[in-house]
Amino acid sequence: MDVFVFDIDDTIIMHTKEENDYYDSNNNTILSEILSEFKDVKFYAYTNGTFGHGKAVADNLNLPLERVFGRDTIPFMKPEQKSFLFVDTEIRSELKEKGITVKDIFFFDDLKDNLFVASRFTWKTILIDPSIGKKENYIDYVFPNIYEALLYLKKKNWLIFEKLFQRLWLHPHQALI
Repeated sequence: MDVFVFDIDDTIIMHTKEENDYYDSNNNTILSEILSEFKDVKFYAYTNGTFGHGKAVADNLNLPLERVFGRDTIPFMKPEQKSFLFVDTEIRSELKEKGITVKDIFFFDDLKDNLFVASRFTWKTILIDPSIGKKENYIDYVFPNIYEALLYLKKKNWLIFEKLFQRLWLHPHQALI
């Protein structure tokens, strides 16, 4: 089974100059709808924000997370290698207890330093960068936002996403939280 590990800030939610309430907004469900199409994937959040911040954002967006790793619930922060080792071990142990073998871990983050360390654990690395910055050799994919990244990973079932994709284009202000 594959695992998707998401950073929260500037990956799931994009911080803009506008004041956004990420804990009590309009409950945009596009991201949760896209994630629901990944049947054999487990989802986690891994943030240098607090657990409460990550959980509140995930709850508001109805994200089906197995667990949130926050700076106050793990012994080390990104990009420390010990932090990635802790999260990697926790995910694999939790899933092994459920009889699930991890195939690949896909890590979505906006910071190259974090992706570099993740690559050392053989995680598939996905840079979320609205400017589509330079792709370093340790970065597997680069996308301007989380939606395009997930749509690409689900490309074999593109027709399933046609309706969601149209919503992104018709209502981009709702999609880019």
